[in-house]
Amino acid sequence: MTNTIRIAKWIELLDREYLSDYIRDGGSAVKIAVTAEECRHELSEQLKAVSEDRGYLFTRLDAISRRVHMPQDVFFGMALQFDWRLLARCVVLNLLDRRSFLVEGIDPAITPDVVGAVARVNGVEPRTVLLELRPALETEVTKNPRMARAFRIAMTHLCIMEKENDLSGNYAGQVLLDWITGVNSRIGNLRQYQIHTPINRTTARYFFESALYWVRFAGYSGTVILLDNSRVSVGKNPKDGKRFYTRAMTMEHFEFLRELIDDVEQLTGSLFITMADYAFVDPQSPRGWAIYPALRTRVMDDVRDRNMVNPSAALVRLERPHASGWSTV
Repeated sequence: MTNTIRIAKWIELLDREYLSDYIRDGGSAVKIAVTAEECRHELSEQLKAVSEDRGYLFTRLDAISRRVHMPQDVFFGMALQFDWRLLARCVVLNLLDRRSFLVEGIDPAITPDVVGAVARVNGVEPRTVLLELRPALETEVTKNPRMARAFRIAMTHLCIMEKENDLSGNYAGQVLLDWITGVNSRIGNLRQYQIHTPINRTTARYFFESALYWVRFAGYSGTVILLDNSRVSVGKNPKDGKRFYTRAMTMEHFEFLRELIDDVEQLTGSLFITMADYAFVDPQSPRGWAIYPALRTRVMDDVRDRNMVNPSAALVRLERPHASGWSTV
């Protein structure tokens, strides 16, 4: 008999024990939820609703659409769901607010020219606002050691580029957005910005950590990332036209998860949840956790109650609808 927990009850615990304060205060956690396919939409929708109510950015990734064995592809999948220009405007307003400018009533989501808006509210010229903004960006963004050098240079430029609204629709920072989201990863396009670091397997983790920090720096409570890796556990290629993971690719993905767990303290203000199939915990599965003991030993329960689920464990099994022989709480 395998103990399970209802989705609603687990979400309630995540909200109470993690999202309400621990993650919001800068903590981080990595969880694995073993669940049936028919439950994944419900889990995603409930988690998204709770996260956004708490002021978090919510992103969902899928092992079918993203190559989750490649850290840079996981990062790009997350980065594509961020509104980087909105984050930049939020940072600009926060920096100006800390320098005694009136910013109340300026909504960065609907105000493209935040510098001009601040200037109008405060009765000064935009140049005056920029004179205060530039040294603030230099001190708190460009030289901020909490972010990778290439990342913070890019963010500095994105913030500066929000100083005006280009009515022609030609956004000068598009090359930076294409690079950070993986749309065009050619590093030669960024020479004018003195950025020489590609986002690849080796550097992706630093950009991942930097992006999570940037979200909180912009004023959000943090980031909630939901990754559906059930496709990784498919042992035999169904030849259905969708991505298939070889054993080597599966082990690379498991290594990525293991590195997240080991470096959890670097994932500022984030909750990373992996939705796994039952094959993930099947010791006989050719794509289960048994093939990578380093991950299994980090998330398995050393001591398990015979009748109750530990909802705070690194790995939980969610209730399977209408399944006989499954104990639920």
